[in-house]
Amino acid sequence: MNTEYMSDYGLQTWAYHLSMSYPFDLDYLSPDDRRYNIYVATLIPKLSIDEDSVQFFEDYIRFDVIVGTGEHTSRETLDISIISDDMPEFDHKKFEFDYEKPRKAMVFTGWEKGPVELNLLHVYLEESKYYLDTEIVFIGQAFRENGERLPAEELMSDPTLQKVEADLLREYPERDLALLLLEFKSQLLEEIDSEDEDLLELQEITKNPPLESNNQIIDVTEAALINYFKPEYNEKFNIDFPSVEDYGLHYRSVNVQVHPDIMGLKLFSNEKTYLSNERIVSSL
Repeated sequence: MNTEYMSDYGLQTWAYHLSMSYPFDLDYLSPDDRRYNIYVATLIPKLSIDEDSVQFFEDYIRFDVIVGTGEHTSRETLDISIISDDMPEFDHKKFEFDYEKPRKAMVFTGWEKGPVELNLLHVYLEESKYYLDTEIVFIGQAFRENGERLPAEELMSDPTLQKVEADLLREYPERDLALLLLEFKSQLLEEIDSEDEDLLELQEITKNPPLESNNQIIDVTEAALINYFKPEYNEKFNIDFPSVEDYGLHYRSVNVQVHPDIMGLKLFSNEKTYLSNERIVSSL
């Protein structure tokens, strides 16, 4: 086998788990949603239930969702089943409900096991046939300086995120702030500078296993995302991607994928529109 070749490594990271929530709903996240290591502050259209459109059927609830405000309003009818494996005995027709604001949810009360909440944002992302316009305005890490993971409910105490929320409420009253939470996984990609079939077969056989995400890998992933989208409220990494020396890494490139189509999101910023399954590549 010819051994005259040069090998190098690229870092590939991808969003393994995604969830989205309004800032005031972070405490409603499931344990699986608390694994994230990067969060994205986004602007989305206001969503609301047309209370006059609500109809109850045997196995589902039907209502119209009003998307947006003013001249930019659209409407979509959704059929929602709230019967799940963990509460098959719940009958939505037998209980009173009310609208909880500002959460924009239908809350059924009177059930012996406690209230049942139908969260509009989560329902819309799961059931709508349209992609939700999602503008990225800030990207941050979910770690403290000492490396400890930041709990979801503490995110809104971040000074930068508080400023973002205050500015958005003043400048964009027709839209809502939502947090996109991303859990990234990573893998090393060995790049061999050769067309030799034996070497390519060796590369396939010896693929590197997934890496355990650490602060260093999340740093580079965050930097690649910021450098690509150039969000309005990010200054660091907005213009130049960091050099290898900044992190002590020796990768040829960083390759990041988000897969927003899984949640029906159309991700964009003032600078870029992200296409489904697009690779964000930054050469170091």
